[in-house]
Amino acid sequence: MMELNPDSLPKLSVTDNEEHFWLLQQQYPERVLKHFSAWRFDADIDLSRLTSAIRSVIETLPDLNARYLFNDDGEVHKVHAADWQSCLELMHLHSDVEATEHLRAQQMAPWDAQNQPPFKALIIQTGHDTILGFILHQVLDQTCQEDHLYHQVLSAYIGHSAGDTPWLHGLANGEALSSPIRAPTAQPAANDDVASIILDEFRAALVEPDMQLTDDFFDFGGHSLLATRIIGKLLSGHGIEVQFNDFFSAPSAAALAARAHVIEQNDATAVAVDRQQDVQKAPFALAQASLGRAYAAFEFGTIFNLPFALDFLDQVDEALFEQAFCDLLKRHASLRSTFHLEGSEAYQQIVPFEQLSEYKWFWSSQESRGATLKSEATYQFDLTRELPLRVRFIYDPQRQRQTLSLLIHHMAIDEWSLNVMMEELAQAYLARAADKAPTWSAPAPSFHEFALRQQATGINQQHLDYWTSMLRGATQGLALPSPDYQASVPASEVSTNAQWFEIKPDQALTDNLYAFARRNNSSLFGVVYTAIALSLHKLGNLKDLVIGTSASGRTDPGFYETVGYFTTMVAHRVQFDPQQAVGALIENTTRLINDSMAYADVPMEQIQQALGMTPADGLLFDVYIQIHANNALNGALSTPDAGTIRYRQIDPDKNQSMFGIQFEIMENTIDGKRSLRLVITYRSDRYSAAQMARLSTTIDQVFALFTTPDAARTALNHIHL
Repeated sequence: MMELNPDSLPKLSVTDNEEHFWLLQQQYPERVLKHFSAWRFDADIDLSRLTSAIRSVIETLPDLNARYLFNDDGEVHKVHAADWQSCLELMHLHSDVEATEHLRAQQMAPWDAQNQPPFKALIIQTGHDTILGFILHQVLDQTCQEDHLYHQVLSAYIGHSAGDTPWLHGLANGEALSSPIRAPTAQPAANDDVASIILDEFRAALVEPDMQLTDDFFDFGGHSLLATRIIGKLLSGHGIEVQFNDFFSAPSAAALAARAHVIEQNDATAVAVDRQQDVQKAPFALAQASLGRAYAAFEFGTIFNLPFALDFLDQVDEALFEQAFCDLLKRHASLRSTFHLEGSEAYQQIVPFEQLSEYKWFWSSQESRGATLKSEATYQFDLTRELPLRVRFIYDPQRQRQTLSLLIHHMAIDEWSLNVMMEELAQAYLARAADKAPTWSAPAPSFHEFALRQQATGINQQHLDYWTSMLRGATQGLALPSPDYQASVPASEVSTNAQWFEIKPDQALTDNLYAFARRNNSSLFGVVYTAIALSLHKLGNLKDLVIGTSASGRTDPGFYETVGYFTTMVAHRVQFDPQQAVGALIENTTRLINDSMAYADVPMEQIQQALGMTPADGLLFDVYIQIHANNALNGALSTPDAGTIRYRQIDPDKNQSMFGIQFEIMENTIDGKRSLRLVITYRSDRYSAAQMARLSTTIDQVFALFTTPDAARTALNHIHL
């Protein structure tokens, strides 16, 4: 085999992920299994045109044709080889069986990183069929995926973006292809039955009983949190395995069923049967423990207060509301727990429901004269002596309306829990209005049981390795140019002073951004997240940016109906290639977020420790992005006479933040209309109003860019803002 002369080849940058898999390949080649996928085309495929399309993609993505060289200084270098033909193989075989065997042989074959590319495309002709196969080494995991490459080849073949082209449509005449040939991990699903089951889950989660098999999950208000719940329920309840990314490229029940696999029920993720049913005292869960240490660092102040507030548009019976909320406290022990950080021991103690009357947690309008939403929001809890929530009605005589202050400490709930609470509160209120106790469809395991189990199992080392591999060597924090402003406090110091503003796209822009997201197999959250990252890249000339976000932390569907603090902060490293197209950046960012969800049970504190950071270093990221989709605080309570009691969320005053810049993406569907708001809170001792004004303008410009016809194909270095 001809050896390469590295001095004559273009140099490429090597990521930490590539170094990790290169080293793993050298030391333990048996542990590195290449990926393979294949698709069957119809007989009319133009082989010359298909070959040209593959060549175009290979030449566009230099990583596909890279070689990895180890020099005398112990460093790994990556170079780009020009012989694109080394990435392509054409052959004739007699049958699908032979084709599959050949693909598997290629998958298992050893990889010579210095002389072979990490990618190979195979065009296999078998009688009347043509099969396109891709083999990818894991060294490409963070830059290329089979699905992405397939769509790029498809786009190059037909001469325009294939974002709207369904996954299984033919290239030449639009006839349906057979399902992809993949290295099987489960039995293919029987589509009709599976599609019906998926549709039932869609209808239940979205409360859309008329939804049909071909309706788009996202068009009916679906979002990532709901997708996570549906995936868990399909697996635990029906043994149906669905990949998270498939929700974006195959968002209907019918299309998703074509991607699904049915696994043996005894192999499916199941709820443990040995749960303790009478846990009164438990240690903190991993995420709680990290939050507790941060709470102590902020001197047990109000930084982790969650000051929710509702404006009732119709009169609500406060006595019935209190009864209904009592039902929630009985069902969810985390809402009636005290929290203790005593020396090295941290634990949570359930207050028996029979002793609930000894604690003051509810105030009617009559008891709330002189109280305000602001005074409630700034209340400082003593979690060792009182419940972690305060429910107070306030009456406004001028507007003749009731306002509800619902103050809950973060140690007790997360956003997922809030959605569970509001849904169950509506059930309980309806039951109490009919003079009945609510009947729950399923038990809600105690959060304390989850905490005990997590303490017993500890940190998942494989999941921790995933994060350290991604984040090692990343640029910490954020530096934005500002000649007229000097940050008064370093990012690592404790400070919470903050200001906030919002960006509110009009209806036309919101609809266009949503359409752009769907064309690029992403969500509105994914597109706005990318727009924020791209804006900061342009403002700061960034090569990479670590962005924090929240993940549900619920890896066991058995705890989906449990109220508690499961949420973990995770960090994504977004890397910017000046020649990368906007569409590729969106797809890579979306996949980065989606793929990481399976590993999101490791607290950020543990990840930073594994990276060699100390508490004095502060957070690895200064930018935090989170989504609030179909907010449960905008809705209605029902009454037995078919009446409704409508309520809308009141935005809290944001004057504290533990992040440098926090972006909250507010995505809602109210009265059939999709709305979008971007609330931006920033530490005023680190960033100036002028910097934030420039950021706001840049985000507006990126949003406008995303609505142009050629946005997805525009390279980053061609964007001038």
